[in-house]
Amino acid sequence: MKLKSIAIATVLALSASSAFAGNFVNLTSGVGGVLSAANGGLVNGATNASADKLYIETTSATYLAGYDNATALIAGGTGDIVANSINYRAFTGGTTTGTGVLNLLDWQVTRGVDLTPGSKQADIYDFVYRDSADNKLVFGTRYLNRVANNEEANFLYRYGFQEGTTAFSTASAWTFSTDDDLRQYRAGRTSDNTYAVTQAYDANAVQQKGDFSLSEGNPWSGLLLVKTDAQYYKLGDKAIGFYQAGEEGQARVGGFIGGFIPTNIAAVPEPDTYAMMLAGLGLMGFIARRRRENV
Repeated sequence: MKLKSIAIATVLALSASSAFAGNFVNLTSGVGGVLSAANGGLVNGATNASADKLYIETTSATYLAGYDNATALIAGGTGDIVANSINYRAFTGGTTTGTGVLNLLDWQVTRGVDLTPGSKQADIYDFVYRDSADNKLVFGTRYLNRVANNEEANFLYRYGFQEGTTAFSTASAWTFSTDDDLRQYRAGRTSDNTYAVTQAYDANAVQQKGDFSLSEGNPWSGLLLVKTDAQYYKLGDKAIGFYQAGEEGQARVGGFIGGFIPTNIAAVPEPDTYAMMLAGLGLMGFIARRRRENV
């Protein structure tokens, strides 16, 4: 039974008396810059959706043409999903506590990304959304493991959450894009790549733990999300990271790719854009003068 089916079944089965809530969870610096599950710096999810504080339920979505096939891998699906908009609900047990719409601002995909050298292990999708609930930016990642060679990504990362002396806020969540998606196991504001129970705070990074392996039947990550209070986004050389922690004896290896990162610096228009703006202003001025002359 696929995880999405399990999640839906448990949401329906558990009553509103459940104490667990699914929503974006704020990520903290722990205590004294040390993160642990005990001090709330490392936030664990759960197999059951109703007990998973990191899970938000997609109630409906619209998709880009050609990127709308949510078919499972065994039925010929590719996992290549790009949602234009995602309607979601936050919940406590069976009770909806909030809703929002993630509206797509930008996206790109980097294909054939190595894990071990030359493996061309994965395609990595990179998204920027804006949440209608609070108008904040949300960065999204999907890791699609394409090669059955016992290689896996145990940790994914988003980078760029410190700009100069400013540390942007971060809140993590995840949702399903297909029935073959694996959940987010844990989130924390760290660049650690071990299974240590305590990890060091890193203001620039968000770690999102999983176990994304085609060989193990968990080929694709869910849509892993990080919400931030940064005002804008831009392209950066280091945006998304990935790491194989060697839990089954594989090589400990990882890397990163460029992509979208947060910023509080508004983009400066390109010279061609300035020229078009000036030309447009000139045309508007000409029309205004003609109108005044014709009055």
